[in-house]
Amino acid sequence: MKQDKSILGTLVAAVIIMLMLAACTKPYHFYVKYDIPESSVDLKGQAVNLQILDGRDSKNFLSEKAGNEFDRWDNRFALYHTPKKPKGDIETYPLAGLIEATMKKRLETMGIAVVEGKMDTTPLFELTLNTFFLDLNDRTWVSDFSYEVKLTLDNQKIGREKVSGQAERTKIMGRGAGEILVGDIFTESINKLDIRKLFKNAGIE
Repeated sequence: MKQDKSILGTLVAAVIIMLMLAACTKPYHFYVKYDIPESSVDLKGQAVNLQILDGRDSKNFLSEKAGNEFDRWDNRFALYHTPKKPKGDIETYPLAGLIEATMKKRLETMGIAVVEGKMDTTPLFELTLNTFFLDLNDRTWVSDFSYEVKLTLDNQKIGREKVSGQAERTKIMGRGAGEILVGDIFTESINKLDIRKLFKNAGIE
């Protein structure tokens, strides 16, 4: 009986160790929370063709120090809108997909439809990402996010808007504060875009 208990204990310990090792080697998604603004259908009936361009000088999202904290990051972002980070499977995106999915949500809150493919009758909504970076400076997370949007129907009249933001957050334990910081600056910068002004300057009413 004692021998059976000893074998059972060994097996349980082995299973626990295997689970811990699996957790340590599993690729990690970077979680980004985007707070969707209140719905406003000011531009209901409008439609755009959304295009995302990456104009960053450096394609690295994480600095070397920040990368050490997210050493198992698989270069994909998990986007969510709930108060707490979801558990279980969640859709993930590459960087361009993250920006596209978020801006699509932003446009839809204003009643603007996002259509696929270029059409002469549909305005081009072109977003160029200039900066998206997370650094760890001593015990402080620092994030930069900037982009430019051009809206045009015929390339004659163009609406332009530039948005930039920077924020800091103290690192307490782990990497959670880094994800929270990116979510905060991401939400603020996406929601700061003056879409009504874009349409007005592009002569699209």
